[in-house]
Amino acid sequence: MSRDIPQVAWSRAIPALTGIVVLLWILATGRPPRSTMLLHEVYNLGHIPLFGLVALLALEASRALLPRLAVRPFSHYLVAFVSVACISLVSEVMQIGMVGRQAEVQDAVHNLIGAICFLAVRSAFDTGLWSSETRAPRGLLVGAALFALFVSFWSLFELGWIYGLRAAAFPIVVDFDSRWQQPFLLSPRANVFNVVAPEGWPGKAGEVVAEIRFPQERWPGITVREPYPVWSGYDTLRMEVFSLLDKPVPLTFRIEDVHSKPDYRDAFNRTVTIHPGLNPLSITLEDMMKAPAGRNLDLNQVTQLSLSTSRPDDPFSLFLSDIWLE
Repeated sequence: MSRDIPQVAWSRAIPALTGIVVLLWILATGRPPRSTMLLHEVYNLGHIPLFGLVALLALEASRALLPRLAVRPFSHYLVAFVSVACISLVSEVMQIGMVGRQAEVQDAVHNLIGAICFLAVRSAFDTGLWSSETRAPRGLLVGAALFALFVSFWSLFELGWIYGLRAAAFPIVVDFDSRWQQPFLLSPRANVFNVVAPEGWPGKAGEVVAEIRFPQERWPGITVREPYPVWSGYDTLRMEVFSLLDKPVPLTFRIEDVHSKPDYRDAFNRTVTIHPGLNPLSITLEDMMKAPAGRNLDLNQVTQLSLSTSRPDDPFSLFLSDIWLE
């Protein structure tokens, strides 16, 4: 088969095939970042331009190695798309069971979107596919491809906007009733609801607060990931907790930085007693900084704040205000 392909064809195809190999090597050796949701989203959406480039290189390789398809120029685009679909399928299947990787339908969809959009734009400028009288359809094709790319990247724009709102709200660290807070709030072992502040809470009449319902499980609670990270320059972390219970309950704070490990001692931990009624709580950042065993908490790279309780005898609820720095 290779003897039927002229050397000049190989000289054209080899750079394209080499480019595909390099791009796939980048895909195989890269690891999705876990530091922030924003970087992780950038990584996920990176499949679109990466496989778009793979499709364009596959198109050039097809033209070099399959000259007989020149009578039907669109066939080269079909070959390129099918090649990307096969590569995408194989790459996702190979990730099954790999440590640190997992096969995701979303990635496969991004791969195909990239191939379709990049090939569509390229085809609009392919003189072998269009006559001089087809400018309007070509423009529509480019517009549709660009619109599809815009829609695909919308989640990244939206996430960037949410990060901007988070920064604008600082020194409020947690704002339970704001839309920007929701992507950062995890509550796998508790339920969080926005409710009107209970009667008897001074200064909160008619305001919206968070009700956290703790089930009868082991360490139920909530986690706020990626609070605004730079806490240096402030002295105290404050919040208010209101309880309608008739007995005290424990509430444990855990604050982590970028260096924290799962070890209990490698972060700031403090358990306070929540009494019936209003409980103004404060934690000095000096205490927080000195908490991890053998090091200081990095107050310029705070990554997570958790609120939990030990296994309760019965489910119960607490009401929380915003959490802020002073």
